[in-house]
Amino acid sequence: MAQNLVIPGADNKVRFEFGGIDLNLATDLSIVFGSEVYTLLLNPTIVFIESATTLALDLNATAEVGKIFATVKYFDAGTTLGEDITSRELGNSDQIVVAIGTQLIIEDGSVVADANSWVTDAEYKAFAKLKGYSVPATQPDREANLANAYDFINMTYEQRLQGGRVTPQTQTGVLPRNGMIAYNAFVGNDEIPNDFKNAQMLAAFSINDGVDTNAVKTDADLASFTVVGVYAETYQANSNTPTLAQMPAVSRTLTPYTNAGLGGGLSRDNMGFLG
Repeated sequence: MAQNLVIPGADNKVRFEFGGIDLNLATDLSIVFGSEVYTLLLNPTIVFIESATTLALDLNATAEVGKIFATVKYFDAGTTLGEDITSRELGNSDQIVVAIGTQLIIEDGSVVADANSWVTDAEYKAFAKLKGYSVPATQPDREANLANAYDFINMTYEQRLQGGRVTPQTQTGVLPRNGMIAYNAFVGNDEIPNDFKNAQMLAAFSINDGVDTNAVKTDADLASFTVVGVYAETYQANSNTPTLAQMPAVSRTLTPYTNAGLGGGLSRDNMGFLG
């Protein structure tokens, strides 16, 4: 594939390069792009044979977003059902990136249906620029990081946060929430505190850097420690394999909203652990 970037509304084309085939001999070509289907015969302004080995698609009007695999089927005088010449199953083409269009559904505190993030792509890029972090060059990759970070925080902190979900049967994340206090003030049950947005972005940075949110933690859980001349630790029995990634910055950011933060005592969060 010579070009795999779609910019809706722009005059650029996705191009496939083939070997061992003469596209000029095709009686038709069928291209499945997500839920959209185009053919050489029915869509002459979208599907172009530029040479015997180059097929071009003008997808500037596509309604698809994110990363999409295209399947190209070749028809000639000797075929009736067509032959796949590039597809995900054949493993001979990459996903096509649609550069504009969001897959994020933002929870703003009103219990948004099917929400998968508290943070927009624009907020993520601005925060990364301010803090000096690197983020993926394409919007679908950035949004995947944010969605995975959203899931990570929801799964990791649900049982440790104060209060409870506003509508537990329908909302997708831990916020909005009833009965939560932070910094000696009540958090409204229609609010998304900036700390949660920051925590999601910090987790997204870690995920982008290769942190596996399903990795097994190898250190044992600390039961107690003393500092009397010589440092000493004791560990809880059978506590060496919780499946939690360690992201201390995320934990510290969210500590004020946890039960431990409400009590003001020393917690594993204060020490940079999640488990």
